[in-house]
Amino acid sequence: MGEGDRAFLSQVVRFAAALSTMFIGYGLIQPLISLYTTSFVGASYLMVGAMISSIGLVKAAMGPVSGFLSDTYGRKKFASAGAVSIAVSLMIVAFAGSTVHLILAFVLYGLGQALFFLALMTSMVEAAGPARRALSLGLYEGVNSFSILAGTALSGPIVAAFGPRMAFGLAAAFSFASFLICVLLMKETMGLRRPEGGVLDLKGLKKLVSPEYATAMFSAFLFMYTNSLFMAIIPLYTTIAVQLPAEFLPTLFMGFSGTTAVASLIAGPVSDRVGRKIPIALGMIIATASYSALLLSKTSSSLIVAGMALGFGVGFFHPVASAIVADISTSENRGKAFGFYRLMRDLGTFAGPAVAGVVSGLLGVDALFILSVGLSAVGATLAIFVVKETLKKG
Repeated sequence: MGEGDRAFLSQVVRFAAALSTMFIGYGLIQPLISLYTTSFVGASYLMVGAMISSIGLVKAAMGPVSGFLSDTYGRKKFASAGAVSIAVSLMIVAFAGSTVHLILAFVLYGLGQALFFLALMTSMVEAAGPARRALSLGLYEGVNSFSILAGTALSGPIVAAFGPRMAFGLAAAFSFASFLICVLLMKETMGLRRPEGGVLDLKGLKKLVSPEYATAMFSAFLFMYTNSLFMAIIPLYTTIAVQLPAEFLPTLFMGFSGTTAVASLIAGPVSDRVGRKIPIALGMIIATASYSALLLSKTSSSLIVAGMALGFGVGFFHPVASAIVADISTSENRGKAFGFYRLMRDLGTFAGPAVAGVVSGLLGVDALFILSVGLSAVGATLAIFVVKETLKKG
């Protein structure tokens, strides 16, 4: 193992520790957010979707801003600030006594995620270098998904023994542990360079405008649209429409998160070897077929299979889309490039529960799945017919 490999491995271990502790906490609360919200607003697709979508709305608004700030002041301090915001937000949820408390917590949660995840994603790309971009981003998504899987596995027993508020409190503790890792172990990857111009200087962004960047941004939107839709609607769909017990939800979410993780770890090295175009198209095609399967799923076994297939599809195309952004950006505008990329990703976080709530409330859940089939098919079409290869070999 060369010196560069050892340096990369050392950085990856630090990033993985910060990401893993954060996402174990997220896994603890993922199956609970929509059902917990119903205790404040009632069992309404529309109201639950509107409440949870506020997280994505704040993340989307802060995405480009956090990118500009990260390019100007560095990655480490904004990862640390984001982790603190997430920890505080989860503590508010744990002790919430009203809808106002819940809204405040969701706003802080969205703000923290915008700062934390952009800084970590950009740092991993910079630590990896051109030859390992997709690998690093596959590791990013893989660590996230496996950690969510671990947290979700713990969620059921904790809720059964202590109730949902304890799960949110433990998630806050994990987020605070992530903050300590960022402060004590994470190294700044941007170096001493500071971009010229103001914090919101748009210089250099015109070079990013291309069909490849647009396709990557749509992929980011679809990835988080799928994840947030799954979080907001699937628990209600499973317990109300299919009439399965709530105890089944952790199994369903573990299947989704587990296959997302496996696909992310596979997609990274595959993409670094064969390019970006084929893997992103394949992932989109699998996602399209999976939404079709969800439309037809009416039993626990079919829901698990469809959910696992959907997780694999989105897990396969998303790190490849992120690698495209890294390919076409430079060290001077990479934070901004990922900032706008994450804007679309976070709009997906907003749109998933918001669209799901409106469409399911007005037209039924079947219409929501049909719409999602169409969105995934658009992504597959872009990947096959629009994207040009961005990986430069040799």
